[in-house]
Amino acid sequence: MKHFDLEQFAGGKLSAQINRALERVTENIQDPNTDPEKVRKITVTIAFKPNAERNYIATAVETKTALAPELGAVTALNTGKDIRTGKVECVEIMNQIPGQISIEDVKEKQNQEESIEGFDPETGEIYEPATKVVDLRARQAK
Repeated sequence: MKHFDLEQFAGGKLSAQINRALERVTENIQDPNTDPEKVRKITVTIAFKPNAERNYIATAVETKTALAPELGAVTALNTGKDIRTGKVECVEIMNQIPGQISIEDVKEKQNQEESIEGFDPETGEIYEPATKVVDLRARQAK
């Protein structure tokens, strides 16, 4: 039997299909959203369907890829009822529950208050901290 050049088999379509499958597998391996250790596969099927006289064979070429699925994502939800409306609410919790005050929020608010009360933006006058003035004359009389 004659040797078949697989590069030219099916008009070069077998080689082209394998190259496309290799590209999909390589992209899947490089995708950071997939498990790097999962096995990927390329399955090449060459199907032969002879006629009744056995002198003609219809041949089909097919490639299939088995890729690693994308990794799932995990999050947390907080649910409860709004005591004012009675409606059920559900919110996604990232680093903190919405509406909850963090230490960073308090520090940020203090910095804003200090910068607002620290000087007059129009004149540039620096405000002195409010102190209680002591009248020394009145103190001596006692």
